[in-house]
Amino acid sequence: MLSELLWIHATGVCALVLNVVALVRTCEKALRIQSGMAGVIWALNNLLLGAHTAAALSLVSAGRTATSAATLSARENVRRTVFAAFLLLTLAIGTLTWQGWPSALMVLASVLSTVAVFYLRGRALRLAMLLVSALWMYNAWLFGSWEQMAANVLTAAAALYGARRTEGAAAAAATAGCRPSPAAASS
Repeated sequence: MLSELLWIHATGVCALVLNVVALVRTCEKALRIQSGMAGVIWALNNLLLGAHTAAALSLVSAGRTATSAATLSARENVRRTVFAAFLLLTLAIGTLTWQGWPSALMVLASVLSTVAVFYLRGRALRLAMLLVSALWMYNAWLFGSWEQMAANVLTAAAALYGARRTEGAAAAAATAGCRPSPAAASS
């Protein structure tokens, strides 16, 4: 019992730190990769808590986020196809792991995340993550996970801070490849 509680708290704290650090980054690719790593750890945390829908959707989130990083510069039809696949996977997992209306919030958060990581950048991406954090807060409260509650509050704050740091389309374009463009550097 004590070792399981330690694993729950350790995975929660580790994922929390990865999430917050990812969202304050200005590098779009690094944000997505680090968020993907956090998603794997959140999946384990949710599994240990008995939150099966959240655990499954966290794994989808990890794969989706990492895939979106790999396809940041891909052609639109490639991104659209991968987006559609993750959207269908999210809906299928939500259906298969359904635990009542709280699952609807997790599915909605996952759908919003899917749209955000494939089609948004900069400020808009981080503001969408703010809404995603609000939706995940219910799951955290329902399962009594202080790490997830703290992560949602800190992630929301980090998303706001990150949105401020990446204001404007020029900043979003400059951070997409993780190096400022000459035009962005001179402005």
